Amino acid sequence: MAKQQTSRQQQMDERNRREQDAERNKDFGDRAVEARLPDDPRAMAPRDAIGRPSTGEPI
Repeated sequence: MAKQQTSRQQQMDERNRREQDAERNKDFGDRAVEARLPDDPRAMAPRDAIGRPSTGEPI
């Protein structure tokens, strides 16, 4: 039983390692796909309370 748990744990560790390696080894195409599009609200400049692009200074 302990052998099965050890084997199962090793499989989980190996799977996690592979996923981390895949995340680290993304190529240019993968990064380009994840790039923000112009209509993505996260790509916009910060806005002040009135809705104008903010320079960081309070109104």
